Amino acid sequence: MTDSALKALKNAYAVLKNSTPLESADCGEICGALCCSGSDNDCMFLLPYEDEFVKANGFTTIDTEGNFGFGAVMCGGECGRSARPLACRFFPLFPALSFENGRLKVKAIVDPRALICPLTHENVEISRSFKRAVRKAGLYLARDDEIRDYLLKMTAELLEIAELKKRLEK
Repeated sequence: MTDSALKALKNAYAVLKNSTPLESADCGEICGALCCSGSDNDCMFLLPYEDEFVKANGFTTIDTEGNFGFGAVMCGGECGRSARPLACRFFPLFPALSFENGRLKVKAIVDPRALICPLTHENVEISRSFKRAVRKAGLYLARDDEIRDYLLKMTAELLEIAELKKRLEK
């Protein structure tokens, strides 16, 4: 792992350590913790080099055909909150990267794969502080070339999924 990747991941984990989608409530109480009710078929995709972080926290990683070759962890439905991978910490958002006028921009978008989360389709406002934390974590992550490339590719994929979803709903 490069020094820049280690620093980026540590900073992203720290920014999202205590951040949650709702300011005044545990979002898991709204839906019965659907996002943590995993089965043997559920997984969270990992960022480049993140496998070292999650293995240190007791997760077993798997290779995947998707996710640009960076693997995933299977969700057993329970883990220590401090052990969660970034995919769980971002959920139901994702730090989408883009370039505007030659400058890198990070926006916290709703992840179109987060269909189980009531916050993505009910009239519930995700907190601004959580959106800022996801965005800030994205800025830290984008400082490493390989992680930035991954986030750019994943952003393109998620925007395609969102566009397809929009077309299907018409």
